[in-house]
Amino acid sequence: MAVLKPDFELHHFSDITSDWLKQHNISTIFSDLDSTLAVHDQPGEQEVNEWIQSLSHHGAQLVVVSNNSDERVDKFCDPFGIPGFGDCKKPSPSIIKQHMKEMKVEPESSLFLGDQLLTDVWCGKRLKMKTALVKPIGREHEPIQIVWKRKLEYWIKKGW
Repeated sequence: MAVLKPDFELHHFSDITSDWLKQHNISTIFSDLDSTLAVHDQPGEQEVNEWIQSLSHHGAQLVVVSNNSDERVDKFCDPFGIPGFGDCKKPSPSIIKQHMKEMKVEPESSLFLGDQLLTDVWCGKRLKMKTALVKPIGREHEPIQIVWKRKLEYWIKKGW
């Protein structure tokens, strides 16, 4: 199950600092949205804004890639002035690969950040990116299908 094992396991998105990015030669972060950067269907908090500003200050770019709707992604991304794409159909890499090509971003210098093995990590691996798994934010607000996926992911992790 190597295709589901992340390269890095982090506690929170803010564990990714400018030094961490330099150490791992990463200039672009493709990140899931719900439960990774914000509570499901909620706006980003001040901590997200500060983190995005820090990334930008050090020349790194954050791009949100979500299976949620374009409307949800726009509501989150617009206040921060960052690019974001909804309806990405993860773990399929095709839509994100198209956005990467348009943005002229290479997988070798990219990180896929997310809270789920079966969508985020698997998609990042299929895109040939480094992958980072974070602990989910606001699990008590997750839809039931995510709760069920987390149970399956628990058993996958036990096999590592």
